[in-house]
Amino acid sequence: MSVSFATLQAPAAIPELRLTPDHTQIFMFSAATWNRHHIHYSKDAALAEGLPDVVVQRALIGNLFARLLTDWLGDAGEIRELGWKVTQSAVPGRELTVSGTATAIESRTNGRDIRCELAITDAQGRAIASGHALLGVAS
Repeated sequence: MSVSFATLQAPAAIPELRLTPDHTQIFMFSAATWNRHHIHYSKDAALAEGLPDVVVQRALIGNLFARLLTDWLGDAGEIRELGWKVTQSAVPGRELTVSGTATAIESRTNGRDIRCELAITDAQGRAIASGHALLGVAS
């Protein structure tokens, strides 16, 4: 789906991203980011800390938000700011829905700035994370 960012009006829904993290992805993300916290690779350690299973890393949650935005933007723009807060642990084997809305659009000399609100929910509708972003698109 091609988006005309020159004529985009707010509010505008960003196409959702749905995916299901698995144990391997969570482990490999920890390895790639040098995150040695045992709750991301040892179910026994996660259970000992009161978690239901290993958990998705906060950084991977941010990566999912970035993926949603770059999938939508393509080569038309860039992420200028991205922030998020994790409110609930996400675990492997449960589908996550990453969604967003362009909430405000401001013109600037050489393009437009798009402010976005972001969310991740699990298959049960629980809020996993919320976020915000500022995108820049060229004219």
